[in-house]
Amino acid sequence: MIGAVLLATAIALAPPDESAAVFANRTAFAEECTGTVNTFPDRLARQARTALAALGWEVGGAVGPTFTRRSLLAGASAAALYVHSHGDLYWDSKANSGVGGFRADAGLCLGAPILLPSEIAVTRRSAPPASLVYISSCHNGERASRLPAAFGIPQRKVQGSNQPRAFYVGYVGSAWQGAALRFERAFWRGLLDGATAGAAFDRALLVSYELEHLTPEWWGGYDHTPYPPTAGAPDFGGRRYV
Repeated sequence: MIGAVLLATAIALAPPDESAAVFANRTAFAEECTGTVNTFPDRLARQARTALAALGWEVGGAVGPTFTRRSLLAGASAAALYVHSHGDLYWDSKANSGVGGFRADAGLCLGAPILLPSEIAVTRRSAPPASLVYISSCHNGERASRLPAAFGIPQRKVQGSNQPRAFYVGYVGSAWQGAALRFERAFWRGLLDGATAGAAFDRALLVSYELEHLTPEWWGGYDHTPYPPTAGAPDFGGRRYV
C-alpha cells in the first residue's frame, strides 16, 4: 500500500546531531514487482530531502537497492530520519511480541530484510533522542509499533511545559501513497513556513485526501522545531505560519 536513476547518497558525514537521512524503498513498488508504474517513492523521498536540507540539515541516506539493512542502521543515528517503505507489525523475539517495523529495499520484490525497533535501539544506544523521525509506511503510527522509543522519542503527546525536543510521525493502519504524498507535502511546507512540528502536522490534516486512505499520528513535543542545533532558525524569507 505504501509505494531513478540511482538516487542513493552516502550516509551523511556531518556530526550525527547535524545530520539527516532519507531512505525510500523503490523496488517493492516498481513495475517489475507490481505490474504498475509507480513514481511515489522517489517523489516522497525528494520532497523530504528538499525540506530537510532547507531546514539546515546535512542530508544523506539511500533510495532504491542501496537502502539495505546495513545502510539504514548506519544512518539510524542521524538526528532527523525519514523512511518510506512497506511497514507492518512483525514478530520480534527479543520483545516477545508483535512490534512495528519496515522493510529495506535491497533490490528485492519480496522478502526484503525487516528493520525492527530492537535493532535500531541497539544502534542508537549512545545517541541522544532524534529531533524528527518520519516513518512513512503502514502501521508505524500505532501504539504497538514501539519505533518512537527506538529513537528516544516518548510515545506520548506533550504540550505546554517540559516538552521533549523530538517529534515522530507515522500512520495508523493502511497508508496509501497518494494520500501520503499530499499530507507530507503540507507537513513539510508547514515546517518551511516556520510552524512548530505539531502545528505543521495539524496544518497537514487540513489538506484534501480520502480519510480512509490515511490516518496520521504523532508523538513527542508539539512545539518542537526540528532545526539542527548549530543552525538556528532558518531564514524563511519573511514567511511565517500562524
